Amino acid sequence: MRPESAPTTPKGPPPPEIHLFEPSGYAGVFQHACRLGELLGRSGRRVVLHTGHEHETVRLDGVELCPCSWWPRHRDGGARRSAAIAGRYVTRTLPHLHSAVPPGAVLHVEGIAAAGALTLLALGVARLRGRTAVYSPHDTFSRRGRVDGALLRLALRVPHALIVYSQADVEVLRRRGLHARRSPLVQLVPHASKEQRLAWRAAWGAGPDTSVVLFAGCIRPEKRLDVLIESARHWPANRRLAVVGEDRGGWARCAELARTYGVDVAARVDFLDLPEFAAAISAADLVVLPYDKASQSGVLAVARQLGTPTAAANVGGLRELASQTFAPGDPHDLNRAIDAQLASGTAPDPSLDENQAVTVHLLAYGQPA
Repeated sequence: MRPESAPTTPKGPPPPEIHLFEPSGYAGVFQHACRLGELLGRSGRRVVLHTGHEHETVRLDGVELCPCSWWPRHRDGGARRSAAIAGRYVTRTLPHLHSAVPPGAVLHVEGIAAAGALTLLALGVARLRGRTAVYSPHDTFSRRGRVDGALLRLALRVPHALIVYSQADVEVLRRRGLHARRSPLVQLVPHASKEQRLAWRAAWGAGPDTSVVLFAGCIRPEKRLDVLIESARHWPANRRLAVVGEDRGGWARCAELARTYGVDVAARVDFLDLPEFAAAISAADLVVLPYDKASQSGVLAVARQLGTPTAAANVGGLRELASQTFAPGDPHDLNRAIDAQLASGTAPDPSLDENQAVTVHLLAYGQPA
């Protein structure tokens, strides 16, 4: 009998290291970077995720976590907090990144938390110092005014490659004369147990015959929770509105609107760690995204992988993942979409080609897939 041959050691230099940079350490972009890191790590490359010092607790396979970014999760402080973040970024995080990321390695900047000037610094220094600079903006627009928007548009022209997560963003950048690769939006999606789902439905006061319509994620003015509250004025008695997510300046007006209209909202206005957030999405009958503007949505990606139907405003890349779409800002058309989806009883196809995501990223990095 022929003996088994010993495993051979690959010849040649190891593939270049991949360093992902998501500075905040929490919410959808961080959770995307975590899953992307796991998938890239399976290819045998060294993968490091540089992130916030107060990052969410995660257990990742094949990814080194480096909490080198000072990014406090509390929201108070206003301009002083922003100035402190920027100061430590320039004096500590940026020097660390460009000593920790060796020449020839990839530095992939993820997300909008470090948009504008900070993103421009990270990408510019990386490119000047011989790294492969890659940028995924996650939003191709800025929420911080004209100056930041101009800096973001400039930052989009600095890296060697751009990766986005919707065809809508590919088209937006093409109209600006930029080429971007499109990847599926991979996310960390923990399994929700039956007990977790029942706990959420009990907290919402939802019986077995109640349909829960959920708004999930940051409550910002442009995410238009008010449109969903307007639509809830005309719901049948067996339909329940629930809200989970952190207030980013949109909740006070919406809560007052709900009181004015007599709409009962089961709300938990707070940041939820991923397992609890995913369980809430899994427990809902429908997740609604009534946004005015969007590139894509981690909420939609998570809901799809959990098998929860969705209805989203027909803007940006939302239409590419939603079960139903409706005219933005129109509560009557939103009600049509809600009625149609709840009547259909269909669940979205949860499949996602994670291998395609790896291939797209490695090609953008200039590496063999």
